Amino acid sequence: MLERPKKFRRRLATVPRVHARGDASLDAMLALTEVASRQLPVDQVLAELCERIARLLRVEVCSIYLSDVDAELVLRATHGYPQTAVGQVRMRIGEGLTGFAVECMRPVSVARTTTDGRNKAFEGLDEQRFPSLCAVPLVDGGRPIGALVVQRRQPRAFGQREMVLAAAVAPPILFALERARVRSQVRRAEAAEIEADDRHGERPQGVQLVGESAVPGHALGRIVVRRDAAEVAPDHKRNILDERARLGAALARAAEETNQLEEWALRHAPPNSSMLALLSPSRFVLDDARLRERMFENIEGGLSAEAAVERALNEYARVLSAAPDAMLAARAFEIEAHGAQLLGELRGAQTLFSPGCVFATARLTVHESIALVRAHGTAALCTRPARESPGLSVARAFLLPVLSSVAELFRWVTTGDRILIDGATVIVNPSRVDVAGFRKAHRASL
Repeated sequence: MLERPKKFRRRLATVPRVHARGDASLDAMLALTEVASRQLPVDQVLAELCERIARLLRVEVCSIYLSDVDAELVLRATHGYPQTAVGQVRMRIGEGLTGFAVECMRPVSVARTTTDGRNKAFEGLDEQRFPSLCAVPLVDGGRPIGALVVQRRQPRAFGQREMVLAAAVAPPILFALERARVRSQVRRAEAAEIEADDRHGERPQGVQLVGESAVPGHALGRIVVRRDAAEVAPDHKRNILDERARLGAALARAAEETNQLEEWALRHAPPNSSMLALLSPSRFVLDDARLRERMFENIEGGLSAEAAVERALNEYARVLSAAPDAMLAARAFEIEAHGAQLLGELRGAQTLFSPGCVFATARLTVHESIALVRAHGTAALCTRPARESPGLSVARAFLLPVLSSVAELFRWVTTGDRILIDGATVIVNPSRVDVAGFRKAHRASL
């Protein structure tokens, strides 16, 4: 048989190949994702996943354990054991071979469970029939949330290929759990929306405001207004060491939150958005050692942590806002936003964004833009001109609609009000007819 020339073989290798049905392992893996995406109750989805995984791995038993509110592992679905055990079998993290795998966050396998001192038997399961066990932890965001456990009748150790395959079937389970969580959030949001409609029955209806479309778009959501926490009553007997410790902890928490936001923005930023450069005003505040030093000096002078923060931030803001450099003036707004964040940490109150919210503020900062996008907020409304919002560049990169110069915004809105944004027009607590027409016009993008 004549061999094809190398040049022809290379060209053939670049031709796309459609992998037809018939490869049992590939079809089974694709079927797991299809099952995980079904709009069914999560327990039903997990049960079917157990059945399919058992067939794929050629084992008699497949079980899914999930952590509950008490941090115990509860059997949520199984194939091979009685269905009466679902919800009844539970163990602590670290208990038994399954709990051990979750505690280690690494797969654990054994050829004969009865020979291992960590094994935990449960009455009514008759587990000795399936002595060979492999437990794979389910990890979400670096945090263990449960385990996938497979068992077989033949007392034979799980090989490397089997372990890899067992680990490979865990993502569809996590996907099914994430889908269920999102659906639950949507149901809660809808219920909250109905409740808010009832609660805001006496709020102004159909008020129209006009702004400037700083980032074009349209949105429908609930208003979130940034609120400062209540002042802490003055205490002239404050301990300097305690106040330093409080400030240090608040600074660490604020820095960690900001670092997480920036890491998220860099991972999810659209190509060619120059996100690293856009984050520089926010980074400036965290990296300013002199600003932090000034806060601690104020504490040494007898001020509370809250007062020390406010004084240091006011001093910096006055200097920066008076500077002719536009970049320095923008940093003054970022300092104000980080100051509010720090005071919120100290006073135990933070502005929390939720999916579908519309943020009402005077100016939009970089920190707030990222937090709003990450929380799946729908838009931002600003009372001040666009040039005073350093977060607009980030909003543009993520296509977050922003209206600026919305006059008398805070006269008409409060947290929980429903807002409809279309172009440069804002409708406060729109009628059902307005909402229906808006959704019809923008159904594809909502």
